[in-house]
Amino acid sequence: MKKLLALACSAAVVAAVAGCGSGDGTPPGSTPSATQSPSTSSSPAAPATTVPPTATPSETSAIAEGFPEALLPLYAGSEATASSFAEDSELLTASLTATSTATPEEIISFYVAHFEAKGFTALEGESVDSTPTKDLARTTGEETETVNVSVVTRDGETVYTVGANVLPATAE
Repeated sequence: MKKLLALACSAAVVAAVAGCGSGDGTPPGSTPSATQSPSTSSSPAAPATTVPPTATPSETSAIAEGFPEALLPLYAGSEATASSFAEDSELLTASLTATSTATPEEIISFYVAHFEAKGFTALEGESVDSTPTKDLARTTGEETETVNVSVVTRDGETVYTVGANVLPATAE
């Protein structure tokens, strides 16, 4: 069951990054919610710097109300384009898609460091075919929580999706 959950999370994130959604910014198999709306900001993303970025709360409308930004922070200088989350008593599932001028390596490195500080372990593998991706896992009691970061570059812009399946009590 744990491996199935991890594989499902990874597949969903890779599909979202690859643009396999319904075309309206909604992940496959889900329905748009009133809290989801596309970003209308046309300001360019801030250039990457040599100082490690810090997570900051987003003020964009692409971040759903109540979204767990402490769990899935927006990489500094990025522009969120979509987010989603659902929570019940057993599982919190969240995803964040954004654009940036940072390199895929910078983005993946940021999220690996962020999640390792929360007790996750980076798993083997650096890509799926030519798509840079990183899976992380954390075992809490008998449950395994998963995170996936996938990145594509299009027309000089980096598009990334970070997805997590965690226990609500550990979502911080």
